[in-house]
Formats: sequence, structure tokens, C-alpha cells
Amino acid sequence: MNAVAENNNESQILVINNEDTSTSNEETSDTEATSNNNDESGTENSSSSDETTSSEESSSNDQSDPLLNDISEMKSLFESFDGVITSNDSQFFYVSSNGLPSHNMMVGITNWQQQIPINQNYSDSNSWSIPIKPEISNSPLSSKSNFMTGAMAIAVNGIPIFNPLNNRGEDASEIGELDQWGGHCGKADDYHYHLPPTHLSEIVGKNNPIAYSLDGFPIYGTTTKTLDENLGILNSDGSYHYHTINDYPYFIANMKGKVTVLGSAPNNQIIPQPKTTPVRPSLTPLNGAEITNFSKTSESSYTLTYTLNSEIYSINYSWDNSGHYYFTFTDSQGNSTTETYHN
Repeated sequence: MNAVAENNNESQILVINNEDTSTSNEETSDTEATSNNNDESGTENSSSSDETTSSEESSSNDQSDPLLNDISEMKSLFESFDGVITSNDSQFFYVSSNGLPSHNMMVGITNWQQQIPINQNYSDSNSWSIPIKPEISNSPLSSKSNFMTGAMAIAVNGIPIFNPLNNRGEDASEIGELDQWGGHCGKADDYHYHLPPTHLSEIVGKNNPIAYSLDGFPIYGTTTKTLDENLGILNSDGSYHYHTINDYPYFIANMKGKVTVLGSAPNNQIIPQPKTTPVRPSLTPLNGAEITNFSKTSESSYTLTYTLNSEIYSINYSWDNSGHYYFTFTDSQGNSTTETYHN
């Protein structure tokens, strides 16, 4: 296990490009919530009086700069996964996906808020944005006291990675909220990880990143090398990258790069990042339920099975190209009810 020194920067003042900007307080409930009423989901890529913005644009893609990301390498990594599309401009590398990984989901969750994974429109102006030229921050923000809304990183399979702490400050893994991959669904039925997806190292190779932080720095799997207080390494050529560890805080103890944030700590979030839009009302935790099986029955239909009080229940759901979503709930006696929503 790698030792980590905690950064105690817990100011309500957001420091971006060494400029201080006050933010208004945002109320949060006992359940995970965000400004668009989704469990920890991202907000729109729009400006707000609560946000501070970075004014400097990155320079041309001169690979002699050690902090400059290699666009061709990033494109190769992300687009090796089905359905992930990338593009870039002079400032950001953009990642588009439908928010659904190729691996199984949800199995093993014992603390379930009755959300189930559906497709998301992470595309065009609602894509994930990774800075092409990260900038080192003089005051890295602690993930223990920041970023409990929205994502902190985007995995190379196109799935966002949220803070390991939910917005109540609890380790989501320790309280049974996550599946075997370290993920679950938010209030918009948006699947995302709370733990770094280290299994991706087996796919992309251990010498390649498994994700990129939204500050622009790459994230690699575990290592035997000594990590700094941020869970990263400053290389001899001046470049920087993070690694994962097996215990809390798992990855990015402090955000080494400069970021733009919206809202007040701890429930602030990095922007820009995509918005998720729910197609049905969010639900409440179903105490005692355990998800035991999840299967993909066609390209856009799934079945989730769970137990409650030793009885078996299931949800069959699907969607069509017109934005209609169909949910059939079957209880332990075989009685079914169907709900239909339109996005």
C-alpha cells in the first residue's frame, strides 16, 4: 500500500489559474444530488455566476512540451473501445460515448437506489473534455473535500469516474453501493465508476493509461514506485501522471492540475463536463435488496435481477431510436407492471 499525505486545502474559495473567485453555496440532500437533480451527474457546458474559468488557451500541439498530451496516443487508446469517438481542438480532447461499457454491470450491489443503466448522449457539445495541455496547480485541491458532484476523470472506455466518496462523504465501495467493477448508476440512470477501472490495464496494457483526469493528466494502474501526496509521479522530463492504489483514496488524492470548478466545496464539480438528463423520476434506496444478475438481451435491452427478503424480482427494460423507454417490473409472484417514458 502506498502512503498518501492528505492535502488540507478545504477553502470555499476556488483557486483557478491563481485567481480567487467566490462561489455561492449549493444545498445538498441526504441522497446523492446535483444541480440537475441527478446522482452526482455533470452539469451543462455553460457559464454561470458560480463558476470560475480558465482564460488561457493551449498552444499548438508541440510534443517538445512535456505537459502536452499526445493526441494520436489518446485517440488510439479511446477509439480501441467500441462506440467511443474522439475529436479535438486547440484546447480540449473530446470523448463521445453512450455511457455503457462492454462489461457486465450492477451485480453485487447491496445498497441500491433502484437506478439501472441506460444509454447517455455524451456526444457533440455534450462530450467529455480533457485539456490537451494540463497546467500544474500551485494549490492542488483535495478530493476528500472537493469534487463530490460530477466526474473527476474519464476512463479510456468512455465511462466517467466519480469521486470514491459519495456526496455524503462516504466511501461508496465500503457501504455496498458499487458493483464488481467499482460502478453504479446515478439518478439519471447514468452508469459511472467510483473506483478507477484497473481491469482496463489488461486490455490497453499496463504501460498505457486507463483514464485521464479532467485536469488533463493521465492515470495509470498500480505501481511499485513511490507516489507523491497526490498519488502521482513527476517525471524527470517534467511530465506528470497519476497511479491507482488498492485502498482509499484509490486515485487522485489531490488534483495536481488546474481545473475550473462550479459550486462550493465539498459538492463542487469540475467543468466543463456533460449533462445527464433523466428519463424517469429518481427513486429511493431499496433496503435489503441485492442485485444478483444483469444481462444484455439485445443491443438496447437488458434484464436486472435482484433479491429482497429471499424472494426474486426482475426488471426488463429497453429503448428505441425514437427515445421511448420501456420498463417492466416483475415481482416474486410473477405479477408485472409496465412503465413507459419518452426522452
